[in-house]
Amino acid sequence: MNGRVFQALRDDRAATARALLIARGAIALYLVELLGNLTRHRLLPDEPALSIFYKLPSELAGMPGFSGSLDRVLSMPRAVFWSVLAGIVAGVLIQVFVAVTRQPDRRAAVLTWVTLGLLLLPFGLIPLVVVVEYFPVTLACLPSTAFVLLLLRAGVRFARVPLAALLAAFGWGALIVFGLGRAYTSLAFATINGYLSPSGSDLGQFTRNQFRTIDLVIVHLGVVNALVIAAGVLLLLLLFRYRVTDAVTGLTLGAAVGLGYSFVESVLFIKIYGSFGSFFGTTGGFEYWIRQSVGLLGGQVAFGALLGAGLALAARARRRALVATAALVAAAGGATAAETLSGWLSSQLRDQVDTGSALDTLVVSPLLWLLPQLPFMALAVVLLVLGLRERGTALRAATAAEVATGSPAVTRAEEPVLVSPTLRFWAVASTGRRYGRQAALRLHRLQSAQLELVSLRVQEDPDLEPQGDELRARILRLKGVRTGAGS
Repeated sequence: MNGRVFQALRDDRAATARALLIARGAIALYLVELLGNLTRHRLLPDEPALSIFYKLPSELAGMPGFSGSLDRVLSMPRAVFWSVLAGIVAGVLIQVFVAVTRQPDRRAAVLTWVTLGLLLLPFGLIPLVVVVEYFPVTLACLPSTAFVLLLLRAGVRFARVPLAALLAAFGWGALIVFGLGRAYTSLAFATINGYLSPSGSDLGQFTRNQFRTIDLVIVHLGVVNALVIAAGVLLLLLLFRYRVTDAVTGLTLGAAVGLGYSFVESVLFIKIYGSFGSFFGTTGGFEYWIRQSVGLLGGQVAFGALLGAGLALAARARRRALVATAALVAAAGGATAAETLSGWLSSQLRDQVDTGSALDTLVVSPLLWLLPQLPFMALAVVLLVLGLRERGTALRAATAAEVATGSPAVTRAEEPVLVSPTLRFWAVASTGRRYGRQAALRLHRLQSAQLELVSLRVQEDPDLEPQGDELRARILRLKGVRTGAGS
């Protein structure tokens, strides 16, 4: 079954064309950022044409134990620049070769996916260097990240998101969203700063311009991240459209994309604040507490979930553009608010709470960081609850239809248990208490196979009938029913 799925994904013309369009859009936006950076005002006499070629200051270069890794991280946009140029050239040559030689559809599709890798994977160099250079921090962030990923996988039993889709979403967030966001923003920072801080401005004006630059860069990063997350969710919804795709599907995929981004961002910020804690006024341990503990489901995880749910709803709405735009604005606005409002609220309470005290660390700072996100998180929870209710209705109807066929895969006695998450849980728990762990696991596998069979029936796709027959045979084997030699 998995072999046919991956072959279908490889030969899916619609998905291939959409993925190529996304890659072209990402490259076009990168070239626009490069053009803006090239035409910016120069603030220093020896400033390079592209800001990404600026060298690390000598004061930082002399710092023991951190300067080497920091220099490698900061130099990644330069490596991305040359890799993207090489990828563009190679991708054009491959597509010209396909067009001239008129390759068979299957080989042309494979070459197109190779082109996509050449165009997008260079941006993944940035997060890869981060997680490798700061590997101890990466290991520290893995357990909590794996917990959320398993929660997304196991939180929904009926018509759950395939594991391959969940891992692809996480990889898109960790490699593409983080890499593109940092590549774009590293160019945009110098561009905005160059236009806002003309040479000859006094020190006070220069300082105000720096704060304005930072504010605009935060907005820029929020918008860019929302666009790239949306692109990944749309592509995954298209690739896995043979599954049930609704608001819950989009929410799960969006949360997984946001989780991948938050994972790499946490590694970077924990290391930076751990090394420059005296300068920034915080520590790596505090950043771990905020990002990988109390705020684990906040940040881009929450905004990605909201964006994914909105895009899935837009696919079935009458005014698709309006719903999709509202989801993008909510995600980008929420991410910007989380960065700016939390800092402003913290500055307002600076004199009332001792910075670094137990009250500040355990209560005040986490609350101030989460407060701007709470309306967006509440909206995501509402969409999840409504989506699960809609799925419950579809589950009951599809289960009744399967029972009506007279197939022993799902019997009338099993129907009330199968459609109720509570009854399914207690059935497995009571089986474990009475007959042992192996019997409980066997019942869990049986219920999972029955739910997958029912989810196929929800889609009402005749092309999925062979998979349904395989699932029925598997269910009968789990029940201990002999299906005959031909099965």
